[in-house]
Amino acid sequence: MSKPFPIFFSYLGYAVVSLAIAITCLEIASSAIFALNQRMHRNPLIDVTPDSPAYAAYDWAKSCISDEEARVKTRYIYVPFRLWGVTEWHGVCINNDRGELGTVRRTINSYIPACATQPGKSIWVMGGSTVYGTRVPDWATLPSYLSRELNRIGCWQVTNLGVEGYATNQEVIYLTQLLKTGRHPDILILYDGFNDADLGSTLPESPAPHMEYDLIRNRFEGSATGRLDFVKRSNTWQLFTSILSHRQARATRQNGELNARAIAALDNYEQNLRIVRALAQNYGSQVLAFWQPALIYGHKPLAAYEQSLLDLSPRFSLQDLVPVYEEAEHRATATGNFIFLGNLFDHRAEPLYLDWAHLNPSGNRAVAQALAEYVRSQPHAERKTDATKRNPTVK
Repeated sequence: MSKPFPIFFSYLGYAVVSLAIAITCLEIASSAIFALNQRMHRNPLIDVTPDSPAYAAYDWAKSCISDEEARVKTRYIYVPFRLWGVTEWHGVCINNDRGELGTVRRTINSYIPACATQPGKSIWVMGGSTVYGTRVPDWATLPSYLSRELNRIGCWQVTNLGVEGYATNQEVIYLTQLLKTGRHPDILILYDGFNDADLGSTLPESPAPHMEYDLIRNRFEGSATGRLDFVKRSNTWQLFTSILSHRQARATRQNGELNARAIAALDNYEQNLRIVRALAQNYGSQVLAFWQPALIYGHKPLAAYEQSLLDLSPRFSLQDLVPVYEEAEHRATATGNFIFLGNLFDHRAEPLYLDWAHLNPSGNRAVAQALAEYVRSQPHAERKTDATKRNPTVK
């Protein structure tokens, strides 16, 4: 007569091995399905291609996209208090340099010869990925174009302090850390809006949470969800939830809820501006704050490609962000605490958006020109110099 326990363990071992093989096969199959689906149905929000109308005019597009795909794999590193920051990177068109202010995106500062003997003023530009310059070369970021505009008739040193995914809550902490180094700018520019609107309209707790909030909270608290979050990142789980999401209708939010969240988001944003201005005043810096344009708002004549971006089904409804932009436009007009640029492209028909918020070089140039006008209007902005002597080698 055979012993029961060895037989039991044999069956148990067989079941465990079979399950492991089944999971492995399912994961491989899911990965293959995802790869095939991405080739057949490229998502223009994630997989910007050189033939995109927003990129088509640029001969550097293909190499820059390859550079971006490689950089994304090492994009985030942990930074105390701020959670993540800019990773040092040197590529074909994207460069993050380590310097006195830490690791920041490279800005192409163009100077006229007179600036060699004339002390220049410094500008720090803070914001999210639209300031950092996701998907565009160093010379085509908003800060690089701003430097080019300002240095036509003055001497300015512009620094790109944009960090992908940042909202103004993290920027307040970031600024505090930078000021403690003993350095400060003559003018600090905050260029935000989309990330604050996104977080303020989608997260239920408050407008203060950050990107990957649930993931980081669950891991820190040691919850079962946090311990098993690797399951949610598997191809099998993502394939299952993707299929399920197509069968389930998205729950719509009531206008009252959206309006309340919009008010909370702008309350939070303006409180952050108040803190930043108080800090800057103590260091003799001037603050200019701008609410950025986005594809979801304004009356821009949309190119077919831009309209297709709006027609996609994202993880949240883009329309949920509209009340935040409406509230921002109202407050900018009523209080003057910041400048609303949501209507900047109302008369620009050419493709400017790479996705809902990121701009191609033409879009960044247009924003830089608008910002430069506000900078020049400040009382102590600059001394005029001979703009005809500008460095001709700059792109």
